[in-house]
Amino acid sequence: MTSSKINGAFALVLGVLLVAGCGVLKKKQPEPAASASQAAVPTPPPAVPPPAAPAAEVTVADDAIPAPEDFEDEAFEKVSDKTYKSELDSLKKEIQAK
Repeated sequence: MTSSKINGAFALVLGVLLVAGCGVLKKKQPEPAASASQAAVPTPPPAVPPPAAPAAEVTVADDAIPAPEDFEDEAFEKVSDKTYKSELDSLKKEIQAK
């Protein structure tokens, strides 16, 4: 019987210490005056830039855009059966340079 009384007393003391210790570990609350003074200085909202004007659309006439057909006449005059290899090599070099 004595061991059960000791165990009960030990459990009671342990419980009291745990409850008392929980109050010690609580974080301190900031003083109300300090938080009021900090709240009195409002933070200005970030500046919002005005909306940008939409870009103007650029219209280009279809005739102004070069197409392969535009270069056919020039190609027939410039390239022949004898010169097509040199023209092809120069075009390859031009493409590789880009």
